[in-house]
Amino acid sequence: MATTVEIPVSRPVRLQHQRWCAAPLAAGVALMLAAVTLLVFIAVTRVPAPAPTSHQTGTQVAVPHPAPGPFGS
Repeated sequence: MATTVEIPVSRPVRLQHQRWCAAPLAAGVALMLAAVTLLVFIAVTRVPAPAPTSHQTGTQVAVPHPAPGPFGS
């Protein structure tokens, strides 16, 4: 009579791949969000101001010549 010994063939499930991938993925997402936030901040702060509507110093204004007076005055 022979005895048989069963040996498990399957390996235990490895969860280390998920841990190895999560840290770089989270760092990449955080870096991308920081870059987008910086670009939006730069775009908002560098928008040119609207042009003023009133006359400023140095603006040339057309002034009519005075009307001629009576002849010989």
